[in-house]
This record gives sequence, C-alpha cells and structure tokens, in this order.
Amino acid sequence: MKSTNLLTTVTLSVIIIILIAFRPEEKPQIVCFGDSITYGARAEGKSWVYFLNKNHPDVEFINAGRSGRRTADKKELLPVLEKYPNADQYLIFLGVNDLKNGNDSLVQGNVENMRWMIAEIRKINTSAKIVLLAPTDINLKTMDSVNIKKQYNQNTKTSLYHLKKAYRKLAKAENVQFISLLHAVGEANFADGLHPNVAGQQQIAHAVWKGLRF
Repeated sequence: MKSTNLLTTVTLSVIIIILIAFRPEEKPQIVCFGDSITYGARAEGKSWVYFLNKNHPDVEFINAGRSGRRTADKKELLPVLEKYPNADQYLIFLGVNDLKNGNDSLVQGNVENMRWMIAEIRKINTSAKIVLLAPTDINLKTMDSVNIKKQYNQNTKTSLYHLKKAYRKLAKAENVQFISLLHAVGEANFADGLHPNVAGQQQIAHAVWKGLRF
C-alpha cells in the first residue's frame, strides 16, 4: 500500500514538473492607443494592429483605437490603463485629429496632452516601455469632400511636419521611444486623403515593427 502511494506521489510530481516545464510562456502585451487609423477605418477593419497580430503571433497587440479621438481626449487613456495595467508596452498614435486647419498652438497642445499621457502611464506601470508615434501624413490631392469640410488642409499637413519634430523632442526629454510614421504610407495608399487603405495599413505595421524594441 505504501509502495502504491509512493508511486502515485512520484507520478503526480513528474506530471506537475512536465506541465510547468512545457506550459506556454505569456506573450508580450502591447497596447495600441490611437484614433481611426488605429481602429481601422476605411481599411476593412484591417488596421496596422491587425497586421502586427497576423504577422507576429508571438506578441499580443491590443487595438485600443477609436475614430475621431484627439490628444485632447487624453482621459480616455485612463480606462485603457485600468483594463491593461501590466502591459509590456504602450504605443500612442494620436495627433492628426487635433490639427484640423492646424497651427503651432495646436501642435503645442498635442505635445502637452501627450506629456500628460506619458505621466499617467508611469503612475500605473513604471516598468512599461512607452512608444510615441508621430502620425502619418495626409494626401491633399486625394482628400475627399467630407474631410475637406472638416478642414484637413495644407495647414494640417504643415503642422504634422512640425509635430514630428515636437514629438521627437518630447520623447527625448521624457526618455521614451519615438517612431515617426510621417512618411510610412505611400501617396497612392490613402483611401480618402486622410485614412490609409489596407496597403497603407500594412506599411504602417511594417514601420512600427521595424522601430519597436523589446
């Protein structure tokens, strides 16, 4: 009887050791907080986050995009942080929606809102990497009438170039990673002058992956 119990105990111990040794490791978790481009508007729902998940299944990319989101909607980050407090990285892709008929004051507003978001992430997760993404450019030649009425114009385009420089400076000051997507999307790959099409989203995914550090 004692021999049987000992054998059972040893067998269970071996099974537990095997299960521990071969259990799958948790994937790195990366939260992508952004606007309609992150969400996947005008791209059949296949945003850059979708392609990152598809092409790199060993990493979990979480799509936290919302159409129309601005950096001024910064407090929308708080419930995302509450839901994913232990993510390995947080990517922030925001800015263009703040720059309708853009100017330097609006660019500076983006910077201050982004600074606030960086601080909030650090309050929740001190070990996470933060990646600041400069938004993609726009294509004025193919801008549709809806977006023209919303005042996505030459001032927006100029401000996006200024924003890239301002975000780079902010990233250096805050010691966070910076990736510029300003030139990631080819001119032909905008669905409506503002949103990338599926091919454009793939280009963003490639640029983000190329720039990420683990």
